[in-house]
Parts: sequence; structure tokens; C-alpha cells
Amino acid sequence: MKKMPFKKIEVTIFTFIIWIITLCLLTTNIISLILVETDAIKSILIFNILESLLLLALMLVPVVFTKVTRFKIPEVMEVLYIVFCAGSIICGEILDFYGKIGWWDSLLHGMSGVMFGILGYLILNTFNHYDGNRIRFSPILISIWTVCFTVSMGVIWELFEYACDEFLGTNMQQFLVGTGTLDHGEALVGHAALKDTMKDLALDLVGSIIPAVIGYFELKKTKKGFAYMYLEKKLDEPSKSLDTNEGQEKIGNENLNKDDTVDKN
Repeated sequence: MKKMPFKKIEVTIFTFIIWIITLCLLTTNIISLILVETDAIKSILIFNILESLLLLALMLVPVVFTKVTRFKIPEVMEVLYIVFCAGSIICGEILDFYGKIGWWDSLLHGMSGVMFGILGYLILNTFNHYDGNRIRFSPILISIWTVCFTVSMGVIWELFEYACDEFLGTNMQQFLVGTGTLDHGEALVGHAALKDTMKDLALDLVGSIIPAVIGYFELKKTKKGFAYMYLEKKLDEPSKSLDTNEGQEKIGNENLNKDDTVDKN
């Protein structure tokens, strides 16, 4: 697999910085919750605290995934994942970029399309790699799979937003007048109520086309790049492997000695 643009130590440092920022925001919101008395502000602070805890949990996902499956996530995917989570939760929700910057949500949806597009290649390559490369698809078919996979993930996310709006009273699908997740107001009707959802799905589609096109030419001509990434299986510790081999050799030698003894008798 081609060397990725990020080293593991760089990803670790970057993740640690995001952890520190999140912990500072969490602490600030907890202190503010104790000091303020207004119910409206308290509800916002509680929401920010929950979002901070969610981000801390999400940043543990790559670590837990590697521990459980023994597969190493490529560094570039870790960076994209952390940037997306931080951009969505810290900037979008806690700092209210969704309300203050009209194009922030569109930017993240486009980014998610690119990220899931690369993930599509990653999943397919991993299956092919550990299946002995017996399954071979043409570059155009792999690119189509990438787009379909990304749009499917976008649909699942929109269903999640709808469920939150329906059962938790949020405004994630922007069907109420206002731009924030917690904004409440008069409900939009008709075409206006569908605008945010359809825009998000369209951006997911556009975002997925970017890695699909780049990946197509990588598979067709350059023979390198993210289109060839796969999840690498973490090997056992060398010492453990050596111990195992030594143990097997000892058992084999003992069996040979026993056979020699039998033959002599």
C-alpha cells in the first residue's frame, strides 16, 4: 500500500489537541451551567455538554475499532474522521457555525461525501486483499459502487436526523424557521420543508463523485493513491510469534525423538 501523507505520531498529536480543546469546552460549559440562572441558557449549556461528551466518545471509535478487530485504520482516514467530527460538533454545534455561517452545513455534507467515498474504496480493497484478490472489478464498477455506498450513508443520516426531530424536538432537518439545531419556530411547508434534506443528499452525491472520478483514474492509470488503500491487519508481537514457533519446533523435535525410539525398539 502506498505511503500515506500523515504519520501516526502526527495523527496522535492532532487527536490529542482536539481532545484538549473539547475538554476545555466541556469544563467551561459545566462551570457556566453552575453559575447561570436563566433556563434558556441552561438548556443550551446542557446541550453543549452532551455534544462535548459525544465528541470525546467519537474520537475513541478508531482506537476501539483497532483493539476489537486488530485492523489498523489508515492515517488519512483518521484525520478526515477527526476533522469532520470536530467541524460538526465543536464548530457547528457548540460554536454555532450552523447558525452563524450559512454554508457550514453544506461544507460538511460535501466533506462527508468525499470521506465516505474514500471509505467505499477502503472497504472493497480490504475484502479483496484478504480474499486473495480473487474478486476483481473494473475501475468503473468500483467507482459506481463508491457513489452508491456514499449516497446510501447519506440517506441513513437523513433518517437519523428525522428521528431526532420527531422524537427529541430538534431542528436538524431545518424544517422549522431558524438555522440552529435547537431553534424552534413556525414549521415550513411544501417545497421549503424539503429543501434542506434534498440539498444535503445532493451534496452527498457531489462529494462522492470527487473520489469516484479520482479513484477511477488511479485504478486505470497511476496504479497508486487512496484507491488502493485497505485496512491492514495488526500482527502479533514478534516475541509472541517467536515463542510460538519455538514451542512448535520443540513439540516437533519431541515427536521425532519418540518416533526414533519406536523404530529402534
